[in-house]
Amino acid sequence: MTYPTLLFSAVLLLAAGCSIRTPSSTFDGIYSTTTGRRVIPGTGANTYRGYPDDRVLQFNFRTAICSFGQVKPPRKAAQEAKQVFALGIVRVNDTLGIDEAEIPNREWLQYLLHQEQAGATAAPLLPLSSGLPSPDYFSDPFYRYSPITGISYEQAVAFCRWRSQVVTASFNQGNAKPVDSLSTDYMRFTFRLPTEAEWELAALVERGLPYGTTCTELPVVVNPSAAAYLKKRSGSPTDAAQIKADIKQYNQRKPLRSWINYRQPEPYFLTLLAPGYVYQGPPNDHGLYQLLGNAAEMVQERGVTKGGSYLDPLEACTVKARGTYGGPAPHIGFRCVCEVSYPNRK
Repeated sequence: MTYPTLLFSAVLLLAAGCSIRTPSSTFDGIYSTTTGRRVIPGTGANTYRGYPDDRVLQFNFRTAICSFGQVKPPRKAAQEAKQVFALGIVRVNDTLGIDEAEIPNREWLQYLLHQEQAGATAAPLLPLSSGLPSPDYFSDPFYRYSPITGISYEQAVAFCRWRSQVVTASFNQGNAKPVDSLSTDYMRFTFRLPTEAEWELAALVERGLPYGTTCTELPVVVNPSAAAYLKKRSGSPTDAAQIKADIKQYNQRKPLRSWINYRQPEPYFLTLLAPGYVYQGPPNDHGLYQLLGNAAEMVQERGVTKGGSYLDPLEACTVKARGTYGGPAPHIGFRCVCEVSYPNRK
């Protein structure tokens, strides 16, 4: 069986019967990027009942003002990609699958829980406190779907290794007829950091455009009901009622805002004191969120990041730009690529 064919077979089994909704801090979602399996909403630790992250900003990418030059509209591209790889993993081409979003804090919490249940000591697995954007960034459910930061290259590699074991076991044991490790039907899922070249491929480097699209700004509407959410996210001392009024005035101007979370000039209530929601849209043509900006992403090449971050200027967030790091930092996270194989087949 060829590699593309086995990817199709894996996903059809994983995705059958599952409806998809983008997770948020108030809705844990239908699937987990850790396992690619169905997740029961509300079963996560410290269930949060705040404002949904996915309803704060609404970008209009179907506009004549700004063409993404897309092969397909983002929503359709994302939906089709989910039918080709395991849930949470997007097909970039016939030989590459990649996380549709940066690994969020929620997934790292699942990692800690699994490791503790296996008898591991939690302390070496925790993000470095000095590498977090704020002291409560990892512990507060408000940031559940913000990218994990404050971790080292070695910790990211260890997560990928663990995730490979969990997904492989879950898939082979979770079928109606469990498959043992010696069977020719046994499937191995291998997660790892992307190479710099693979990351650039996911970011549409072949288009030769700095940001993978023809522009960086889109019309945006900010939800006035998210005033309290934005007060916390921005750290503003302004009363939520005043923020709500200011949001309404802002929307009346029919503003343009970059869909990239970089260090951009914007109203006080949209200031980012930490990386934002990992599923903030629009996604690129592959259905991938937040490749540019938000959290700079580690790749296999040690000490190198791609995509830039919320702390960086726009020019640091191009497809070809390369960042560097020497250890855990509040603006650096990662996502995984996935390889699927039948190790017992010749």
